[in-house]
Amino acid sequence: MFIIDRIKSKPLAILFTLICIASISLLDYVTGSELSFSIFYLIPIAILAVSRNSSKRQIIIISFIAAAFWYVVDLSTNEYSHPLYPFWNAHVRLFIFISVGILVFNFREKYDQLNHANEKLNYLNDEKTKFIGMAAHDIRNPVSAIYSFSDLLLNDSKSTINEEEREIIGLVKSLSNSILKLINQLLDVSIIESGNIELNFMNQDYNTFVARQVHINQLLASKKQISIDLNFNGSKLLADFDDHHLSQVLNNLLTNAIKYSERESHIKVNVSEVDGMILTEVIDTGKGIPDDEQIQLFNYFQKTSTRPTEGESSTGLGLAIVKKIVTACNGAVDVKSTLNEGSNFYFTFPVSRSLKLADSSTLNH
Repeated sequence: MFIIDRIKSKPLAILFTLICIASISLLDYVTGSELSFSIFYLIPIAILAVSRNSSKRQIIIISFIAAAFWYVVDLSTNEYSHPLYPFWNAHVRLFIFISVGILVFNFREKYDQLNHANEKLNYLNDEKTKFIGMAAHDIRNPVSAIYSFSDLLLNDSKSTINEEEREIIGLVKSLSNSILKLINQLLDVSIIESGNIELNFMNQDYNTFVARQVHINQLLASKKQISIDLNFNGSKLLADFDDHHLSQVLNNLLTNAIKYSERESHIKVNVSEVDGMILTEVIDTGKGIPDDEQIQLFNYFQKTSTRPTEGESSTGLGLAIVKKIVTACNGAVDVKSTLNEGSNFYFTFPVSRSLKLADSSTLNH
């Protein structure tokens, strides 16, 4: 921060401060009353107070020395009508020096404590992320086995299970599938938060990629007689992107749009290029989201008061993962929503990896 912080020895730090005070006193003496350098006596005291080499005792001692130097220079360069006046001035200056020095010292201590607390929180957050990753990884295998066995029992042509047993096994399969989705999302969170997310950028046709994801999600939407309309601004759009991670982004947004849309409704997916940025919009005509809940929407485990139309489950992790991935791609994501009218979730990312994050004017297109 300062030169004095680089001096490891406390005596050397004090010596450096004394040299500064002596230099200021000499300059003050040479210039005299015509050009006062009185305020500059505070500078070395403040620097010492900011330094991690200092203590309150040292600051008080240096303040006495600075006030004494100033008192001597004041007597040498000015004439007073009464001998008590410079003595009184010296006491006032001493009070100011000590007050400012201790105040700066306390601010520095609070700043250091805050930094230490932040480092501890970061450490605990890293440990939490590791624990979530390990726990999710260990749980996934047995849950996958439960899902596979239940699926095998339901599809076994030689099975002799009755309808009631089939219903119970079907419930086990459904619940285990929901747990698997949650576990996979927790693993995604663990990887993203650990900073180990690896993006494999490739130059490819973004329109073809989006059409493929829409086709996959149309199968899910068909169960609610929902149609997904895809609109391109141009027939081909080459861009640098990681199709694996962006498929997570698009699938999350499409899945949410389907969950919160009524039967026999429509979802629009618009793709366009704006100033070197690709803009993708997923627009539904569902229930919408209250304004005061949109701010926290992309945080972990955040759910809104708006519920899925047919009781579908939600973990509150999907949109947080979306934001992390889009940000890692040098992009941005946001939402425009009106209650009872629908929502528009949209994200941007650069056509080329060499471009920087989209500015707010592009995102708010």
